[in-house]
Amino acid sequence: MIFYAGVFALLGLTGVVVIGLAATDRIILSVRHRVFMQALHRAMAVFAVGFLITHVVLQIMRQRVTGADAVLPFAGSGFAVGLGTIAADLMILVAATGAFRAKFVGGRFPWMWRALHVTAYVSWPVAIVHGLTAGRSAADWVTLSYIASLIVVALGVLMRLIVTVAPKEGAPGMAVRAVNLGRKAEPIRVDDVFDEEFWTTLRKEVRR
Repeated sequence: MIFYAGVFALLGLTGVVVIGLAATDRIILSVRHRVFMQALHRAMAVFAVGFLITHVVLQIMRQRVTGADAVLPFAGSGFAVGLGTIAADLMILVAATGAFRAKFVGGRFPWMWRALHVTAYVSWPVAIVHGLTAGRSAADWVTLSYIASLIVVALGVLMRLIVTVAPKEGAPGMAVRAVNLGRKAEPIRVDDVFDEEFWTTLRKEVRR
């Protein structure tokens, strides 16, 4: 199964994208649920990067790619491998920006974090194409896992769009969002975590 590390890396990346989208929900999820989703999002990122590194090392050991191919896109091993390199580089960038989010948020250009982090939306489809075109023909379960990934991410994007266009509290003729209905404000300690922006937003929500 270790030779399917690339597939597991893609499934992990799918989980990262979907859970990251779900963590932005303010209609269904409570504060504690969103905190849990943030933690799960980061754990899934570690899972995905771990399998990505395993996949790359195995391909180099099997002499299917070179060390340069692992870093530089289109270094000589073909178009499909080049796509995989692009996806891997972007995936590492996303993981790095996620790990150092507090540094970006506290800096002069906090918007830069989001601009870099959304490259996950580019990495994921490129990884899908790489998985379907590189190497031998994919097994049936691999193809099905890719299809499932497409469906799950599509649902995640739909959820994000619903959250984005959802009516704000107090809008005429509209119900107040469920996140604030009958819920007791939950204590938030910003200094307990590294993600100040996320926790500050939650603090504002529960105090309304």
